[in-house]
Amino acid sequence: MGFSFKFKSLGDMRQLRTLVDFIAQQNLNYPHYEDWVQRTEAELINGYKQAILAFSDKTLVGNLIYQSHKDSPFFLELKNLRVRPEFRMRDFARFMLKQVEAESKGKYSAIICDARADRHDSVSFMLGLGYSQLISLPLYESNSSDIVLIKFFDDTNKGNLEMIAKKFSSESAV
Repeated sequence: MGFSFKFKSLGDMRQLRTLVDFIAQQNLNYPHYEDWVQRTEAELINGYKQAILAFSDKTLVGNLIYQSHKDSPFFLELKNLRVRPEFRMRDFARFMLKQVEAESKGKYSAIICDARADRHDSVSFMLGLGYSQLISLPLYESNSSDIVLIKFFDDTNKGNLEMIAKKFSSESAV
């Protein structure tokens, strides 16, 4: 059985269009997701957001979109991590995350992300990679809980977890 996997940074407008189509098809029931996809496209074009793409042969099968956190510039924020179901369990997501961590170390204090509280598989995956639960609160809809996760690049800030959680909850709640 042959295979050809490639990981690359977003390179050109054709890849951008492929990425936007890929993420638009998988909204996971987030409110105003279509608006987020449009903003993301513009922010990828202007370089505010970055992306890593995973290909099998020439088909996009996964992505990781990330940016500096808008309110806390010492955090890198993961915005969208997807791998097609048939390509999961091959460590694509882990590889993309490790790549972002390697490129970001020394530039940020921590990486932060969120997941819907009912997405136990996503939360467990991130916890298994060394992320810690920071706080649980409604980020996108008042009747739906989200879990914010954080991974520090070094242990010096771990003691500030409670303070960071309070600050984050006051800035981020719906």
